[in-house]
Amino acid sequence: MSQQDTLKIVIVGHVDHGKSTLIGRLFHDTGAIPEVRVREIEATCRQQGRPFEYAYLMDALEEEREQNVTIDTASTFFHTALRQYVIIDAPGHKEFLKNMITGAASADAAILLLDGVEGVREQTRRHAYLLSLLGIRQVVVAVNKLDKADYDRGVFQAAENAIRAFLHPLGITPAYVIPLSARTGENIASRQGHTPWYDGPTLLEALDSLGSVRNDAGLPLRLPVQDIYKWDGERIYAGRLETGRVRAGQEVVFLPSGRRTRVKSVEFWGQPDIREASAGQCIGLTFDDELFVERGEVLASVAQPPTASRELKASVFWLAKQPLQRGRNYLLKLATAEVEATVVDIEERLDSSSLEVRERHAAMLETAEAGTVVFALKTPLAADTYLENARLGRFVIEDERFIGGGGILRELKDTEGLGAAPVIHLERQLDTEPDGALIDLTRQPGAVEFEVTPGFLDGLAQGNRVLFRLRGPGQIEHVARLAYEHHLHFSFSRERDRVSLVLYRQDRRPLVEPAETHAL
Repeated sequence: MSQQDTLKIVIVGHVDHGKSTLIGRLFHDTGAIPEVRVREIEATCRQQGRPFEYAYLMDALEEEREQNVTIDTASTFFHTALRQYVIIDAPGHKEFLKNMITGAASADAAILLLDGVEGVREQTRRHAYLLSLLGIRQVVVAVNKLDKADYDRGVFQAAENAIRAFLHPLGITPAYVIPLSARTGENIASRQGHTPWYDGPTLLEALDSLGSVRNDAGLPLRLPVQDIYKWDGERIYAGRLETGRVRAGQEVVFLPSGRRTRVKSVEFWGQPDIREASAGQCIGLTFDDELFVERGEVLASVAQPPTASRELKASVFWLAKQPLQRGRNYLLKLATAEVEATVVDIEERLDSSSLEVRERHAAMLETAEAGTVVFALKTPLAADTYLENARLGRFVIEDERFIGGGGILRELKDTEGLGAAPVIHLERQLDTEPDGALIDLTRQPGAVEFEVTPGFLDGLAQGNRVLFRLRGPGQIEHVARLAYEHHLHFSFSRERDRVSLVLYRQDRRPLVEPAETHAL
């Protein structure tokens, strides 16, 4: 399996809701536990006078075994028939939030673990908020320990309702909410018959259904420059292709410098003759022109560049012991770029457990607090909002050489102080497929605006229907507004995490037929 076949999963949730036990069960049920590790776990259990526990597989520190908690972020591998996984166990204690962010920041997807009996707790909410801040869109909710409630459907439904209600304002729509028991193995790798009322996937089936972030080749080209080498007289610009595709002969631009050129060759170790590379690959590029660009610049297509911004608004979660203070300078790190940033305003100071606004235009954020922060940048930064591109939409903040917090970009102002959503010309964008007309918005993950023409409306008036294929539920509002403004109707469908709307026009008849009049 290649690197592109690997999916990074972070496991998060409240302390003692069963994360290490769940991971141990996953490893056991997929045959990924080395025999020597099993013997070590058994010996530890005998020494402590307790039965075999799957949690000890991931408890890498002796101190954890003494205290029965997970305090480190551990990562290791397992695989299914479909692909390989790197699975990250992150601690649930409030004191270890830095470790949790260390694990979650590099994840492609998350399992949010919830004790079905205890329900949503403080750290459940806090970790869910962090997943939102880090731009992790693919989330599976695992409602654990249902064996303690005799797999009661009502207990599961109450837990599902509570977690969905909290996740909705965060912009997180779970791919699945799964009833399970990590202790017994119910709905982990197989169904044992304890939940006959549940007809959804097992946890492994749900993970296999998730898409790889590294397969976001349909998103605009983004390659942050990591380093520049000289080889055989040529300058090779190296970096990881975060999203999109790049090919020889393509016209590209570096931002924020704005330098344009054309790709001469795509270099990949051991594959000298490749012409194209796609998201997730670490590559080198040569160009027709000899350019002097620095680490931190972002290579992009000329047609769809990122924003070169001097001011940004972000959702920030602060972790350092010293507060984040308005007026102070910090080092903001995004991809390979490092930029000095001044906190201009803390527009909202939030309670990260309840999401309630504690204070507006605050002077500081204390440890483990969240807020909406405006930064002014000393030099321009090439970036996207996290809704447009999660890879270039999340960052960390360094305070005196230590990571103090992190967050995601909500709004960007370009070097002219402007920022606008892309405008989709509906008649030009219309594709014809065997099943009918299609507008594909899966390459436009952020906000969009529509340019409506008489020709587009005439087609609908003639009885044609147009399928809008969306990247996510956040785009429903834009299509619904289009329908409202032009007296159109639409129908909605969801298949796994794919959302579609069908737009059409119905004959507008009066709701009440006019009464027949007679002469007196």
